[in-house]
Amino acid sequence: METQPFKKLQGMEVEFVSGTLEEYPRDRAIGYSVTFKLMLDFTHFVQMANVYIPGYLGEPTNAIRPELGGLAYHYTYNPFYGAAGNIVSNATLFELFTSPDSYMEGWISGEMERRYHRPDFKIEGDLLFITARQDFRWEDLGRQIEIKDLAIIPFHWALTLIVQIKKEPEIVTPVSMVTLMYTQEERVFIEGVEVLKGARYINGKSLSFGPITEKQVLIAG
Repeated sequence: METQPFKKLQGMEVEFVSGTLEEYPRDRAIGYSVTFKLMLDFTHFVQMANVYIPGYLGEPTNAIRPELGGLAYHYTYNPFYGAAGNIVSNATLFELFTSPDSYMEGWISGEMERRYHRPDFKIEGDLLFITARQDFRWEDLGRQIEIKDLAIIPFHWALTLIVQIKKEPEIVTPVSMVTLMYTQEERVFIEGVEVLKGARYINGKSLSFGPITEKQVLIAG
């Protein structure tokens, strides 16, 4: 199946608010907590959505999935159901995917393990604030993680638009049609890590314990 396109959406932006880097000796971990302001131009969102899925917000079986890499991991996708036809603003759109229960809480295995926490969302008018935390540690119990072990960490803010197609009476298959995002579609490499151009990111090894400053949140280019 052809991969769905990724498109930069006019008016979709992120703005760093605050952050901290902390040590968690009991878990052998280092972790950051950050707050970002997520912005979306609802008019442009509707126009672009209708290009790929005509009448997108009016169909109860259509769905949405937020892509929040570096911030949080959403388990699946959120169908509109009864909200269809009543999604008329950023706030009503954000309400579809901001329940903490939709997000992972726990460690992801690997040589360097990482742990997402359930994010905290706050809707203020047309703005969405997210406070999120991610921790890192080595899988090897005898190896203590240090700041110099941290890599480039990009922050994503994107929305994947989904239709559900009935293959059989009892089988419904979700199909991703497009992912709308604040970054550009071009990819660049930063210290060997592939990042979308325009993405906000931090260079983990350049941080120190305590506050993360606005100057430390860089733009991939």
